Amino acid sequence: MAPTPGLALPRPVGYLVFSMTAPTPPSSDAFSALADAMLGLFDDGVPAVLRSAQMPFSTQEVFEWVRTVHPPKSCSPAASKIDAVKRSWGLSPEPSGEATSPAPERPIELYRGGGVLLDPSPFVPTEAHPSFEAWLEAMRPELGDDFGVMAPHLECASWDALDRLQALLAPTLARTGPRSYRYNAFFGDYRRTPFGFHLDPHQECVFQFVLEGQRRGSFWEGLTLNAEDAAWIEDPNGRVAPTRRAELTVDVEPGDLVFWPGTHVHGFEADGPSMGLSLVIDRTAPRLRADVVAGLEVATLGGRTGLPMADDSLEVAATETLTRRPYARLAFECHDDDLIVGVCGRTFDWPDRGSQPAAVRLLAALQTCEATSADALSREFGDKQLVREDIAGVLSMLAGLGYFTRG
Repeated sequence: MAPTPGLALPRPVGYLVFSMTAPTPPSSDAFSALADAMLGLFDDGVPAVLRSAQMPFSTQEVFEWVRTVHPPKSCSPAASKIDAVKRSWGLSPEPSGEATSPAPERPIELYRGGGVLLDPSPFVPTEAHPSFEAWLEAMRPELGDDFGVMAPHLECASWDALDRLQALLAPTLARTGPRSYRYNAFFGDYRRTPFGFHLDPHQECVFQFVLEGQRRGSFWEGLTLNAEDAAWIEDPNGRVAPTRRAELTVDVEPGDLVFWPGTHVHGFEADGPSMGLSLVIDRTAPRLRADVVAGLEVATLGGRTGLPMADDSLEVAATETLTRRPYARLAFECHDDDLIVGVCGRTFDWPDRGSQPAAVRLLAALQTCEATSADALSREFGDKQLVREDIAGVLSMLAGLGYFTRG
């Protein structure tokens, strides 16, 4: 990752906190540098904090997005339930009139004292609340001193909002392949994440910009937890304390960017009002796996034709030079958790999720190289998760599928 002048882009090692400084407002170069830094966090794959990050958003702007995307009328579930009942009995719902706001996939959620309100519409931000602070002042008499909001899909607010989301996530989405992604805003006056320490297995990762307030984040590796930990996870009222020490506990403030992968239990304890804007990448791909496989098969064969038998027994030595066949093509795409590789009309799954980032770099290089060896590739693309013997195995498979010829 090449640094942009004026931006310090350190990389984390393990569970670390590090710093980044940049001018404001963000230029296109600064956006690109921040997006590359976010990709670095994703590739390292552990919770981390980027201190004093370039802030591409403001509290007031995000608050206005919430008002635009989630007006009170769209936050009441009763009308949609009535329509659903009518449809189930073959009746047409009454016309609702012309839409006055975007229609996000998920409604806003408002939590009070550890419980979610069935109808948050009387309490959502409106034009009567010119600022986040004004909304807090109006809500405290109504909701008390422990309430919070989760407002999803704020990219619906404007093309500018969507542009920034795409610019910041573009390098990471290039790594994962097409995914569902969105903004989620979390704001309110709560002492602890309203739904407790929790795990989101449907999410690939989260980048959260801290816009308002002081908070302490805690993270646990979900892959090491067991059934006994279920008692304290997703306990919004805090009746059961975590039974193990967090692997990362960090204090964050406005200007910080917090990252965590979907493998980690996480939650925040707040000191006063707070707002964070999350950039979420889900694990779900918007395309069917069968479509991805079919597309790769066609793309790597230039159409459809019969194929010779694959040679599963072929083994290539690390020092052996291989030459690409004249019409051989290779392509790859990520789908959900899998890296699917297409070669000469066939496909296979990359066998190890941990080495996928290195595999992507290797496969991209193999698309254009005419002759190579495992020794040469390991010097450029090998790492602790993709060693020379693994690369030799990949080349053996590609040769057996017809991509390379020996000698």
